[in-house]
Order: sequence, then structure tokens, then C-alpha cells
Amino acid sequence: MFQDFLDVIRDIWSIGFVRFVVFLALGFFAAWLVSWLVVKLLKLVKLDKKFEKWGINEGTFGTSMKFVGKLVYLIVFLLFLPSALEAIGVTSVSSPINGFVSKFIDYIPNIIAAVILIYIGILIAQILGQIVSVLLKKTKIDSFIKRKDVDDEKKVILLSDVLVKILMGVIILVAIVAALGVLNIEAISAPAIGIVSSIFGAVPKIILAAVVVSVGIFVASLACGFLYNVLIATNFDNVVKKIIPQFNFSATKIVVNIVRTIIIIFVAAQGIEALNLSILTMIVTAVVAYLPLVIKAAVVLLVAFIGANFLEALILKSRPAYAGLAKIVKVAVFTVAGFMILSQLEIASVIVNTAFIVTISAIAISFALAFGLGGKDFAKKTLDKVDEKIEKTCEEANKDETGVEEDK
Repeated sequence: MFQDFLDVIRDIWSIGFVRFVVFLALGFFAAWLVSWLVVKLLKLVKLDKKFEKWGINEGTFGTSMKFVGKLVYLIVFLLFLPSALEAIGVTSVSSPINGFVSKFIDYIPNIIAAVILIYIGILIAQILGQIVSVLLKKTKIDSFIKRKDVDDEKKVILLSDVLVKILMGVIILVAIVAALGVLNIEAISAPAIGIVSSIFGAVPKIILAAVVVSVGIFVASLACGFLYNVLIATNFDNVVKKIIPQFNFSATKIVVNIVRTIIIIFVAAQGIEALNLSILTMIVTAVVAYLPLVIKAAVVLLVAFIGANFLEALILKSRPAYAGLAKIVKVAVFTVAGFMILSQLEIASVIVNTAFIVTISAIAISFALAFGLGGKDFAKKTLDKVDEKIEKTCEEANKDETGVEEDK
């Protein structure tokens, strides 16, 4: 009787549709069970909290845990689908799926190894990040640079936090590249490995540039501190105030800031040159080469500013009624200085020089016309006097020559 039962079972199992339904049912059940277990396991290790911390908890497919569950469900179901399709003779569909599933199963160890590498990289990044953060805070590096967050003005961005995040990002990037190498995805891993190699190759240059810039900033601070004390001791602000009464700024601070800026520009140029980046080096070289022209233009502007105010004050002091003339002199000094500054900066030198010559010529012609047309009588009298003086001089010269000849 038991044998008859087995024969009935064999007969039923020989029906392709029955096997199809059974394999599908087993596939659905196994997929549901495995996905449920995986989600529970991930929640048990609090991976969902990690996803929330990383900002990937919500997405197009719902929560990250649901997405993982659906992915596991699909993978397990695909393991049973080829058998179900072969049961009803649909080999043209089952063969590609079977090949895909076989390759995926062979690939599972690589995926596990890649996940382990990334997880280890994250752990190492967190540990090293905490250690480096403590060391940087001990050095009080945050006292040099502090910036407020754009989104939250009360939150202060510390330099130590930025450096720690950069370090952690580099470590995680290395782990991801190693994981891609394990997965044998050459199209992604080869460029990523090249990027990481470039980063590590640039690290010594970056350190050298940072040292150069740090030393330069330190030297600039010392030099500017010494210069500030010297200018304060010599009452530089009072001297400038006497020359330019309208000047309401601290001349000492302006000079110190200019010197500091020049030193930092030269130091930054050396730091960028240490990085061996050709484009940045060309830009900085051009800026440094142009800097002397800017300094000369600034000197011309300073001299013009002091001279114009000095002449204006001198005219107003000696002739208070000539306020208009004082303004004209001041504007004239600034105009000449403007042309000189543009010439020093080499901004359209030909046009500037031509415009300056034309302006001076126009002023001279205007003066000549004004003198000739508006002061004809005065000009006539002046020229008559000059003519009389010339005639008298000639007559005296003739008399002297005649007397000399008579003596002979």
C-alpha cells in the first residue's frame, strides 16, 4: 500500500506543471524566509542605525532595510526559478537565468570579501579619526582657523574636524578601491586605483607645501608684529594725520596688512610651486611677476594722495578765498597720478600715454586761446612792453659797440 502511495506521488511529480508549481511555492517561501532572517539579523546588529547615520535610510525603494530584504528575496527566488521553468520545458528562458545564478553563486565569496574590506576600512577610519582628532586638539590647531557653518551660524567648523574627515575619507576610499579590486570590476577599479595612486603620490608634495606655507605665515606674523611695534613707537599714525588731516584710518594697520599680504602671496607661490601643478604654477608666477607693478602703482597713488591733500591744505592756508583753485590743483594731481598708475600697471599703455599727451595739449591750447581771445588788450600791452625792452636792449648794445670803435 505504501508502494502504491509512492507510485502515485511519482506519477504526480512526473507532471511538469506540478513540479513548476512546487518549485515556485518553495521559491516564494524560501525567499520570504531568508529575507526575513537577513533583515532581522541586520536590525540585531543595528545596521539600520548606521544607515540613518550615513543619511541613506530613506530612498526610492523605501527604507534601507526593506530594500535589502527585497534584494535578498529576489536573489533567493532566482535560485528556484530555473528549476521551475525547466519543469515546464521553457529551457530557452531557464538557461540564461541558470547561467546568471551560477555565476552569481560563484561570485558570492568575492562580494562577502568586498563587504568585509569596506567594513574594516570604515572601522580603521573611525579609530584613526578619533586618535588624530585628539592629537590635533592637543596642538590647539583650532585656534588658527574657525569658520561658521553656512546652514547653522551657531555651529563652528573646526580645522581639526575638517582634517579628520579628509583622513577618514581617504582611508574609506582606499578600502572601496580594494573592494572593487576583489570584485574584479576592471572598468571601475582601474580608474579608482589610478586616482588613489595619484593621491598618495601627491601626499609628500602636499605636506611640503603645507610646511612651507605654515613657516611663511609664522614668519609673516613675526615680521608684521615687529613692523607694527616700530610704527607705533615712531607715531606713524600721528605723522600721517598731520600730513593728511582728512585721513581717518589707522595707517599702521594698513601698512602692516599690506606687508602681510605680500609675504603670504610669495609664500603661497612657493607652496604651489612645491605641489608641481603646472597650471597653478603658471597663474601664481604671473601674479607674482605683476606684483611689482602693483606696488609701484600703489606708491604713486600714495604719493599723489599725500601731495594733493598737502597742496590743497597749503593753498587754503595761504589763500582761503582760493578754494576753487585748491580743488582744481587737487583734481589735476589725481588726474596725472591716474595716468601714471595706468601706465605703471601696463593697462593699454599706448592709449593711456596718447590720452595723457592729448589732455596736456588740450589744456595748453585752451590756455593759449583763453589768453589770446579773452585777454587781447592785456596780451597786446604785454607784447608791446616786451618789444620795447627788446628795442632798448638792441639800442644799448649798438651804443656800446659804437663807443668801443671810437676808442680804438
